Amino acid sequence: MRQTGKYLLSIDRKEICYLQWIIESYNGMASMRTINPANGEIEISIAPGCKEDIVSLIESLKEEGSIHVSKEKFY
Repeated sequence: MRQTGKYLLSIDRKEICYLQWIIESYNGMASMRTINPANGEIEISIAPGCKEDIVSLIESLKEEGSIHVSKEKFY
């Protein structure tokens, strides 16, 4: 059985709502929660088999300047 992946990010706090809206529009692929809103720490829980798609989405958002990631980590 495959487990849900966790992706920890620090983004600009003004971008939290936007990213949550984008992530959750991909119904069932991932969900997002804010760990520390003051410094933009969020956690994305990724459904099994969807990691590649979510990582690609985050990379695209970074490249187009929609989000600014200061640190990221998978666990």
